[in-house]
Amino acid sequence: MFIWHLGILMMMRTMDNATQTRVILVRHTQTVWNRQGRLQGQKNSSLTDTGIKQAKQIGFALSTTTIHKAYVSSLGRARETIKIILHGRNVEVVTAENLQEIGLGPWEGKTREEARATHPEQYNFFWNHQDRFALQGTETYARLQNRVVREINGIFLREKGKQILVVSHWIAIKVAIASYASISLARLSTIPDPGNGSYFVLTRLGNGQILAEEYAGNRVMQ
Repeated sequence: MFIWHLGILMMMRTMDNATQTRVILVRHTQTVWNRQGRLQGQKNSSLTDTGIKQAKQIGFALSTTTIHKAYVSSLGRARETIKIILHGRNVEVVTAENLQEIGLGPWEGKTREEARATHPEQYNFFWNHQDRFALQGTETYARLQNRVVREINGIFLREKGKQILVVSHWIAIKVAIASYASISLARLSTIPDPGNGSYFVLTRLGNGQILAEEYAGNRVMQ
C-alpha cells in the first residue's frame, strides 16, 4: 500500500515480488536558482535552507524503506540532495552523467524573462512545443530523453529484483515519465512538472513491462 503525506510518498511495504525491480525517482530539492526563477540546465547552484529541509524530509520518509543501491546525476545539486537523503545509511551511490538535466547552453543561469526576451519563439517551444525546441547550443528534448531512458533501463537490467533510489532533475524526469507512459514529446506539456523533492516509483515487472505506480506532483514542503 502507498500512502501520501505532505507530498511525500510513504512506502509502507517492502518488495513483495523478487521478480520486480523498483526505481524511486526523485527530483533534487530547491536550489538558489530555483528560488530566483533561473534556468539551471547543466550549470549548478547550491541547495537553499528549504532545499536542505526538503531533502531531510525525504530521508525521513524513506528511512524504513529498503534501498539496495542509489544512482545520482553528476550535477552538484543532485549530489547534495542524495547525500542528505541517505545520511547515516550504508548505501552505495553511483554517479551517472546520463541523469543530468537538459543542457540549456546560453540560457543557463538566465531568468525565464531573460530567456524569453532573447529567444521568444524558442522559449515558447521550450514550454509548449517541446518536440520543436532546437535553440542553438542547447540539447534537444529527444536527445535528453534518449540518454535518460537508456540510463534507467540499464539500471533495471543491472539491478534486477532490487529497490533503487535515483536522484535527477525536472525535465530529465519529465521526459522519462513521458517515455514510460507512451506520451509523445509533442504532448509533454500535458504532464505536470515534478516539483523540487517530488518523486514517484517505476516498477519493472517480470515480463519486462515498466509501470509508473505513483507520482508526487507537489513539492515536499512549501
